[in-house]
Amino acid sequence: MCPIGLKTNKKILEPKLCFDLWIETGSTYKTCRVLRDRYGVINPATGKMVTAMGVWDAAWRYILENMVEGRKGVSDVWRANGEILEDRDWYPLVIRVAKYLYSPKKLARWLEKHSYLTPYL
Repeated sequence: MCPIGLKTNKKILEPKLCFDLWIETGSTYKTCRVLRDRYGVINPATGKMVTAMGVWDAAWRYILENMVEGRKGVSDVWRANGEILEDRDWYPLVIRVAKYLYSPKKLARWLEKHSYLTPYL
C-alpha cells in the first residue's frame, strides 16, 4: 500500500510488449520472467518481478484499444490449443474484461467507440 498522498506509477508496463510476450509465451507468469530477464522490467516500489495480474491487465488494455490485432493474437492462441475463437466467445469475453478494467465513464466512452458490442452487455 502506498502512503497517503503519494501516487503510484501504474505505467511501468508497456501494454503492447505485455500483449506480444503473452501471445508468444502463452502465459502471464512466463511473461513476468521474460520482462525481468530480457527487458529488466521490475516493480520499482518493491524491486521484485512484476505480477502476472499486472501483465494481464496491461495486455488486455492493449487488446481493448486495438481490437483487430488483439483478436487475431487471442485467436492464434486458441487455435494453437485446438479451439476456434468465434464471435459468440469473443464478444462476451471482451465485454466482461472491459467491465472489469474500466470505470463506468471510460466503459461508456469505449462502448460508444465499439457500439457493435452493446448487444453483448
